[in-house]
Amino acid sequence: MKAGMRFPDLAGVQALVWRLIAAPEGVRRGAEELHREGRLASEDLSFLVPPDERLEPPERLDIYADMYFYRLRDCLAEDFPKVVARVGPVHWHNLVTDYLLAHPSTHFSLRELGRALPGFLERSELTKRFPALEGLARLEWARVDVFDETDAAPLTREDLLAQGAAAPASAAFALVPSTRLLRLDASVLPLWKSLEEQGVENGTPRAGEKTAGVLVWRKTFAIFHRSLEADEERCLWALAAGGATLAELGELLATAQPPGAAAERAAAERLAALIDRWARDALLRTGESTVPGAA
Repeated sequence: MKAGMRFPDLAGVQALVWRLIAAPEGVRRGAEELHREGRLASEDLSFLVPPDERLEPPERLDIYADMYFYRLRDCLAEDFPKVVARVGPVHWHNLVTDYLLAHPSTHFSLRELGRALPGFLERSELTKRFPALEGLARLEWARVDVFDETDAAPLTREDLLAQGAAAPASAAFALVPSTRLLRLDASVLPLWKSLEEQGVENGTPRAGEKTAGVLVWRKTFAIFHRSLEADEERCLWALAAGGATLAELGELLATAQPPGAAAERAAAERLAALIDRWARDALLRTGESTVPGAA
């Protein structure tokens, strides 16, 4: 370093090395940029890494830069295995390169590294070659999200019915935190299934469908997802929005039926079936009262 320039302390050295190994176009170009910024007195990096008989300092640091990139790439692959299977290793490598240029790692935890990938894919040319890729990534990220989400004690079927019977106008229920509701291209779930079972794409959505409601949830340590019928989806969105009583859920289901006593019976039977399923899936917890002033 030039005379008069202070040698960086440990924190300064760490920041400098990180800037160099994370430089998009390699360590040598990164050193040139730092020199232009006045962060380095020259592009000579021998004060950081001495040369040896085989490699100069930039080439030695490039080894760490490659390791850093591959660690990020492999971390993303763990969170998006179906996207990797869909596009193949070459496209995945190039996708990660472009993604990290736009969204470099800035969080202390690699857990957050892939949060922006679904939105990035929405604008990527890769989706033209691989339709539904963005939806596939959204599904995979939702599964990552619910795995790490806060725990909450789910209600049993008996809990739900007892609370609903005790205070039918005020006992509200809500979804546990470890759930996500998505609306995806209808081809995403068949695509997921085919990749899961065979590693190749051969699934097709049901005729006439363009988008589909999807529920993603965690039960203990297992992650699940499934498609939703329209009436169940309406109920789950109400539960996700803060809570709903059994009576309000019954009204939502009744709107899907023609008016009359038969419709009321059909709505009641459908609600009973959904309560059974939600309880088995451990989806519901006690919510906030929907009646102002209710205890």
